[in-house]
Amino acid sequence: MGRPARVLALRTNVRTLRAMRRLLAICLVALALPALIGAASNPVVDAVKRTATAKTMTMQLAVTATIGGQRSTLTGSGVQKGTSARVSLSTRTQGVVVHVDAIILREHRSYVMYVRSPALLAQLPRGKSWIRIDLSKQASSGLGVDFSSLMSSSQTFAPLEKGLVSTTREGREVVAGRSTTRYRAVLDIQRAARAVPAYGAQIAALERATGLHLGRQTYHLWIGGDGRLRRLRFSLPTAAAGFRGTMVQTMTFRAFDTPVTITAPPRSQVVTV
Repeated sequence: MGRPARVLALRTNVRTLRAMRRLLAICLVALALPALIGAASNPVVDAVKRTATAKTMTMQLAVTATIGGQRSTLTGSGVQKGTSARVSLSTRTQGVVVHVDAIILREHRSYVMYVRSPALLAQLPRGKSWIRIDLSKQASSGLGVDFSSLMSSSQTFAPLEKGLVSTTREGREVVAGRSTTRYRAVLDIQRAARAVPAYGAQIAALERATGLHLGRQTYHLWIGGDGRLRRLRFSLPTAAAGFRGTMVQTMTFRAFDTPVTITAPPRSQVVTV
C-alpha cells in the first residue's frame, strides 16, 4: 500500500475512534467541572479542593451513553499527574469492542493526545503503533473544547464560585473498600458560564457541538474520611448523528499521591495525523 493510500486508510480508521475521543474529552471535562465549585463551608467544595491538591490521582472510569436507542459503554482506568493524563479504555458499541490506550500531554504550549489501538495497527506504517493528534487543532472541528484552558488550574478553580445551587447529604456507603458519605450537588452551568468568560466559551462550544442547552446538572459525590472524593457520578444530555440521548459517567478514585510517570511514546513509534 502506497503512502497516500495508507494515510487515507489511517484517517478513515481514525474516524471510527472519534466517539472514543469525544468520551475521553468528556472524562477530562468531568475532572474539571467539579473542581470549579466554590462556596464557603460546604462539604462538597471542601472535598473537591482537597482532592485537587493531590499531585497524582489513580482512578477507574465507566461511561454509558444511550443515543437513538443504541447503547455504548466505556470502561477503563487511568492516572492523572498535573495537566497530564494516561488512560486505558475499552468501548463497546453495537457488539463491537475496541481497546484504546491514550496519553494526553502538553507540548509546545498546546495539548496533544497519543492514541494506540489494535483496531488501527494494521493501517499504520511498519514500526508505528501510536497516533499523535493535536487537540488544539482538533478543537474547532471536533468537540470544540480548548484543552489549554480546560486543563489549566487557573481556569478550573475560579469559574463556578457561584454555580453551586444546593448540596444534600444522602447517607453512608462503602466505595472501593472505604467508608464514605454520599452527597447530591446541583450546579447551575449557565450561572457559572456568565460569571467567568473563559468557562462560558467552553460551554458555548460544547452546546454548539451537541445542539443542546446545558442548564442545571446534578452530581453525586462520595467523600471519604480523609476529606477527598472517592467517587463522582453524573448524567449529561448528549447528541450524535442527529439523535439525542443521555450519558452517565462514574469516576472512582483509587489512590492519591502515588508515584506516577506519564511520558510521550518513543518518536520512532509515532505517526502524526
